[in-house]
Amino acid sequence: MTQDYIEHLRDEVEREVMACIGCNDCMLACPLPEKQRVTIAELNSGVLADRITAQNVINFVTACTQCQQCIPVCPANLHRADMVLWNKMKVENVAPNRPMPLQIGSQVVQSNWTLDTLAGRISTFQLLQGVPIEHLRRMLLSCTLRQLAAGETLCREGEFHERLYIFLEGEIEQSVSTASGGHMRILILGPGTFHGEMGVLANQEEGYNLVALHQSTVLEFPKATVHRMMKEFPAFKATMDELYRRRALWTYVIRSPLFNSIPEADLENMLKDATLRVFGAGEVIYREGETGGDLCLVQTGYLRVARKHYDSELVVQYYREGDIFGASSVLFKQPQPTTISANTRADVVFIPAASVLSMLDKYQDLRAGLIEEAYRNDQLLRLAMPKAKKDATVQNIAGIQTIQQHISLSSLMDQGVMQGHEILVIDTAKCTNCNNCVDACGRRHGNSRIERRGLQMGNLLFPTACRHCEDPVCLLCSVNGIVRKPDGEISIVTDNCIGCGACAERCPYGNIQMHERDRKPDNLLVSLAKSIGLKKEEHKHSLNNVAVKCNLCEGYEDYACVRACPVGAAMRIDPVEQFNRDDLNVGLEMKKKVGN
Repeated sequence: MTQDYIEHLRDEVEREVMACIGCNDCMLACPLPEKQRVTIAELNSGVLADRITAQNVINFVTACTQCQQCIPVCPANLHRADMVLWNKMKVENVAPNRPMPLQIGSQVVQSNWTLDTLAGRISTFQLLQGVPIEHLRRMLLSCTLRQLAAGETLCREGEFHERLYIFLEGEIEQSVSTASGGHMRILILGPGTFHGEMGVLANQEEGYNLVALHQSTVLEFPKATVHRMMKEFPAFKATMDELYRRRALWTYVIRSPLFNSIPEADLENMLKDATLRVFGAGEVIYREGETGGDLCLVQTGYLRVARKHYDSELVVQYYREGDIFGASSVLFKQPQPTTISANTRADVVFIPAASVLSMLDKYQDLRAGLIEEAYRNDQLLRLAMPKAKKDATVQNIAGIQTIQQHISLSSLMDQGVMQGHEILVIDTAKCTNCNNCVDACGRRHGNSRIERRGLQMGNLLFPTACRHCEDPVCLLCSVNGIVRKPDGEISIVTDNCIGCGACAERCPYGNIQMHERDRKPDNLLVSLAKSIGLKKEEHKHSLNNVAVKCNLCEGYEDYACVRACPVGAAMRIDPVEQFNRDDLNVGLEMKKKVGN
């Protein structure tokens, strides 16, 4: 199967290189400085050559991040990125054997592992069975070898660590936090074991604490490398998907209060035929009126619940993490009362009705829980159908002005607002158009990271500022120019960013901009002109550009945009914390949260 991918890639690039017209548009769009020392002819020759020896070509293909900026500009509709990838693979295949660098704390030293010996070692691990050793060797070029001291923490529960960890030496304790503030050991991870597939594949926060019991060595596969391996090696992809399915099923279900009374052995038996399905935005799980159905547990994402209402469809509620649906169909054989579809990427556990019913006589708590869930959902549907709009109210709590604005939850979900945390909101009923929020951001950061335009709902404006999404599509950067920090904030690593603009194009909300690295902050008149659309700058991708986005004023005790607003119109919210079943009750505060 791996060879099928390699042969298909070779056939495609050899066909496309013959169709290249040599216009050089792809190189003009490339953000790499190495492009200045290589020509289209040299790159095309490399595609057809058995071996690449020209150092300038080697430097260019090694630096290529597969940002895809060369593709849309090609007048012949060719894929220069695939041609460069093919050349990159040739260069990687003949990379000289060398000692692997070892990271110890903040220092990097030479390890006892060479590229060849490390590739040979990990090829024996069960996780990587089916991946040829020469391909593992290529992947190691983008991996990090790390040494942990005894007692050093690798991962913390509740943080984001989007790496696949493979343990080479030593022992790592995996534990979870207890209600009393301690830690309960789950298992010990030794050489050949691994961890992190949940964070890499599902963009989820870490569910465990990982601490080295002794001096240990860990190999870290970046997220982009894992996805590349899954693309190139179907056997590895199948293994990762199956591991994710098994671990996710057990992790998701065991944490649900509905199944607390079921012993582990019976729970494992009930889950024997359960499945985990991943839905993309817009995919339908059940349609109103369909018969049959399983008991479903939502693990991640948001599901849209709609019901026919005369000649239209009315959204009556949303399901989110931890919600259960399908109890009425399982218990009472009723048709599906609503159409349920994914509003965002969503992971849903399906437990067959027969497996659930087999447990009801033995566990009365499970039966009572399902009846309660069915009744609750039925009541919510009844209450939601004649729903009336509510007016905004203003309260004063402990001297801090708080605005509570009832907004259409359907609109917030459809526009992606509910995916974010710490969202910037401007109350346009108060805003005086002074633009202080934009100017203050520019003064603090050098370039303003917000613009006073974007989604308008009633008197609330959601400006173009990063929403720090739960499932960020901007993160797949092979040079770690944009990363998610352990606390969940999405941040640009300026020193790593090559200005390719791929993250800006991936952001579905237009909240990442490209700026010149040495650009000075706009003056007041320019900022005002931009805010009302009188002036738009076109940023070409070049080595002088850098991605710019809101980082929640990291390192400061307040938000510059909020602090600078003279009338309290600019505020930060976390809609997920304010979520409820009928509407989104948005509490807007001027104070920055402690710890951000």
